[in-house]
Amino acid sequence: MAGIQASYRQRIHDRARALLPWVDRLPSGWVGFSLRTWCALVLGLTTAFWLQLDNPLLVGVTVMILAQPLRGQALSKAFYRLLGTLVGMGVSIVLVAVWNQQRGPFLGGVALWLAACAFVGSLERDFRSYAALLSGYTVALVAVNCIDTPQNVFNIAISRASAITLGVFSVAVINILSGSPEAWRGLADGLKQLTRPISETARAALQHGYDRGAQADIRLGARVLALTTRLSYARTELERGGMRANGARLAMTCMLSVLDCAHGLGRHTSHDSIAPVVADAIACIARRTDLRTDQAGFTLHILDAIRATQPGHVPSHEEAFAIERAACMLSARTQLHVGQDMLAEGTGAAEHGTTVNIAIQPNYVLAFIGALRVLIGFSFAAGVCVVTGLPGATVALAQTALTLTLAATNVDTARFGMGAVIGMPCSVLAAGMLNFFVLLHGADMPFLALTLLPQTFIACLLLMRPSTAAIGFNYGVFFFAILGLDNHQSYNPTEFLNRNIFYLLAALLAFITLVLLFPPSARRQRFWMGATIVRALERQMAGRGQTDGPTRLTRAYDRLAQMQFWTDRLPAAACHARQMESFATFTELEGALARARLYARQAQKSPLLRPAAERAQRALVLRAPWDVIAPLQQAMAAVPAPTAHLPPQTQVAAVNLLAGLNAVLRAWQVAEAPLRHYGIIQRRKAT
Repeated sequence: MAGIQASYRQRIHDRARALLPWVDRLPSGWVGFSLRTWCALVLGLTTAFWLQLDNPLLVGVTVMILAQPLRGQALSKAFYRLLGTLVGMGVSIVLVAVWNQQRGPFLGGVALWLAACAFVGSLERDFRSYAALLSGYTVALVAVNCIDTPQNVFNIAISRASAITLGVFSVAVINILSGSPEAWRGLADGLKQLTRPISETARAALQHGYDRGAQADIRLGARVLALTTRLSYARTELERGGMRANGARLAMTCMLSVLDCAHGLGRHTSHDSIAPVVADAIACIARRTDLRTDQAGFTLHILDAIRATQPGHVPSHEEAFAIERAACMLSARTQLHVGQDMLAEGTGAAEHGTTVNIAIQPNYVLAFIGALRVLIGFSFAAGVCVVTGLPGATVALAQTALTLTLAATNVDTARFGMGAVIGMPCSVLAAGMLNFFVLLHGADMPFLALTLLPQTFIACLLLMRPSTAAIGFNYGVFFFAILGLDNHQSYNPTEFLNRNIFYLLAALLAFITLVLLFPPSARRQRFWMGATIVRALERQMAGRGQTDGPTRLTRAYDRLAQMQFWTDRLPAAACHARQMESFATFTELEGALARARLYARQAQKSPLLRPAAERAQRALVLRAPWDVIAPLQQAMAAVPAPTAHLPPQTQVAAVNLLAGLNAVLRAWQVAEAPLRHYGIIQRRKAT
């Protein structure tokens, strides 16, 4: 019977696909997402009409802004929307109170505030960025609209805050009661999906000495770092969210550490400089899944395995590098599973209670360009509104400020501008059809709810497709403002036309500014990110770089991931791949210097290793005339051999110090030619 039912369902599915072949191309989960958004709209608008709020349309706008497929996304965005609204309200009241009779300074103050919020929003990520942007354009929506009636700013602020709070409450209630998809499960699934390619990379490096190339590792690292977005959403829906989030961060940093070790180990072992006994010992320890220890423990296990086969063997500096990288990789692999368990179960041992930091590389140039675009664009729109002198021009100015500010963090501002110039007219058309052909036949809430159902489905479907997300945002969010939804709906065509002509003007002004003013340049952004990588390397070469650890590792991978992102947006060319490999070697040298300094500081705690560690510290400061190889070789020669008669911790410290110096030596030999090619070494030498 079950087989017959399954066959029947399959036949129905096949017939549906035959009749509607485009159904399979729709985003997964779009029906549930659309229904949840519609239910939140109905709940919010019903409550707003019942309470007789002054601006019920803001409830609809809030719900559409907060429309997110996952529960954690909706709840996180709701929290930051409240925070950004409160900040924006306070600034609005201050600006109106200070310059309520001076239009020029007032608009100048609004423009500077918008630019500052756009700058901060561009440096932040996820919904923290949205909160910064919201605190900016809230000033435009409140203060600018009160430019002629400053005495009403407080009442408008309170009315707006009430409507937004109601919209936030509606979204939260519907997402909690409806059992919307949970963000943390997507995070856990994402970590699980990445575990396999990470493990394959580690296995290839350990057993075969295989290096896939820097770009493959950068792209895989970018996928790992992309999970930080899901992590920011997941914290709002988890019990013991802090510990679970820390477990996720631990797993992510361990993945990057495995990648880093695999890249170095694969490149290193391709030089046939490792004795078979060492390679066999590393492979033997790697196959043991019962070992759960730290890097020092794995190092000692590998040394014991070597001596069990060949008691008199003393690892060379090349073999020390292989042992150190393998031990670090195996330790990270163990911690990776610990982090995944912490995320899934919300429990962890005391040694894993330390907060793991994941750092990003802020793009100050991109943030400055975005802020400058907002400043000039708002000033241009203000000039147009002042010159026209139309009574409703403040509506166009406020909407232009909103669109410009939201576009500040968009990678492709031109696409966002196209979304405004397409989505806004479509929203005007849909609102006109609804207002003059549908709502005339019914005035109760059930009728309004049914009429909003198709529009909500269309907006949500557009939002879920990346190629149409900008159109869907402008279409869905501004629909209620364009409709002019109120407690006493107006059906006057003249009033509708007079109001919406300014929304269309705002879309046109935003399009002109976003498409023509400082268009995004992938080549320019890649150049600035490459300069950031070089600056980090120069600080590390001078001994002033960041200490080795999760913060440095994640920021280094984020730099490379951003540079790879902009490189992929350029036309395909072999030179671009070579440039990425060059800058990956710069990052490798920067990491090797940071790691070697850390090992040198650890070795200074041992009286036997202290003289060698101090000599290593001096050799790790790279200066012109760039005689780097000889001091590093002399520093390695000064390190006592990690023989069996030394205390275990001294053996580990000696292996690590040898490995760190050898890593710097090998990284310098690879990076020296690109450094000279790009003029980095010569520039430092000239100074």
